Amino acid sequence: MQMASGEEFVRKREFLLCVDIEGTVLDTLRLQQEQAFCPALIEVFELEADRTVMAKLWMQASVESCMRGENRFRILVHVCRMAMEKQIFVPGFDEICAWVESGSELTHGALAARVKRGAGPALARALEWSRDVNRRLNFMPKEYTPFPSAKSCLAAAHSVADIIAVGTGTAACVRAIWEKSGLAGYADAVIPVPGGNRYDALAGFFHEGYLPSHMLVIGDTLGDARLAQQAGALFFPILPGCEEVCWQRLYEEGLLKFLHGSYAGMYETKLRNAQSSFLM
Repeated sequence: MQMASGEEFVRKREFLLCVDIEGTVLDTLRLQQEQAFCPALIEVFELEADRTVMAKLWMQASVESCMRGENRFRILVHVCRMAMEKQIFVPGFDEICAWVESGSELTHGALAARVKRGAGPALARALEWSRDVNRRLNFMPKEYTPFPSAKSCLAAAHSVADIIAVGTGTAACVRAIWEKSGLAGYADAVIPVPGGNRYDALAGFFHEGYLPSHMLVIGDTLGDARLAQQAGALFFPILPGCEEVCWQRLYEEGLLKFLHGSYAGMYETKLRNAQSSFLM
């Protein structure tokens, strides 16, 4: 099949692993929230007086809750609601919330177009925040160290499974992060996927003729779990703050069960339940 980057993907093996990059193989998600999303929120919305509280709320929502991996504007509204409970009021919250809940396309580009048409000061500020986030992300380093057991696990799996690595951003950016992290030889395809429904962008890979029991999605968010369900694939969760332990478990236990046909059922259900309990 033809990939987004223009390369050709050809199924070579009996098994398929679909691996999320940010927050799963690399500890990028936490760093991005700490160094881009959170400080941009505090600066653009003029919340310096409540910096400590807002930083804690943002990190809780974006890294440690069911909102992990969600759309940036949905996280923004969620954090604003949490702040209101602490008597902290974010300027323009009502208008931003109305837009997020309107069913509109929640992308930076769609918001920019709406503001250009005259959306008002609240959405203009939300766009300013999104732009500042992107600016900060562009200045962040593009080299990261993978979790040690993640690299070992991918190396072991690649001898028996096709591996696709999935990241958010442009094709060039996602590929650069993967390669600069020393992982170039551990994937058959490195795919950029925009926000929204990842299954729409990845369906072609899941329909390359693999048996459902021979496809495994590895990820750190509930969105990754939904992707596995949509694809009819199995799922292995990487829990925030326990990444190395999870990868070691997959390397020493889960991968063998997957390859030997004993993964589905009680074992996978236990893992899914653990993720649901963890990301409340």
